[in-house]
Amino acid sequence: MEKTSVLVLIAEDEAEIRDILQDSFEEGGFDVFLVSTGEEAISALDNQGEALRALVTDINLGGDATGWDVARHSRQTRPDMPVVYMTGTEGADWPSLGVPNSILITKPFAPSQVLTAVSQLLNAAATATPPSSGS
Repeated sequence: MEKTSVLVLIAEDEAEIRDILQDSFEEGGFDVFLVSTGEEAISALDNQGEALRALVTDINLGGDATGWDVARHSRQTRPDMPVVYMTGTEGADWPSLGVPNSILITKPFAPSQVLTAVSQLLNAAATATPPSSGS
């Protein structure tokens, strides 16, 4: 256990997709925090704080809060949090509603596409962000 694992928040209302993503991320060495609604995702962002390192969210989560809302909320507290959106129908809205430095993946997708997108964003953030100096 010398390597610190990365905790990824996955917000997906379809249990089958959520399970597939969980398996894929855990096989890839990530820890996952699973939620099925936008409200649960926002609560997890508030309660888990710095422990969460990336967000994977469906756009249509079936509640009042959409994936767009969840991602904007994540960026209020963590401006550098990697965000990967998943959608079958809302892709055209990404340029206007998506947060900067995010990736959109359209359904159907291979779980490895989502895993790769999160890894790319995490790596980009790690190389672009200088070590904090406590300020």
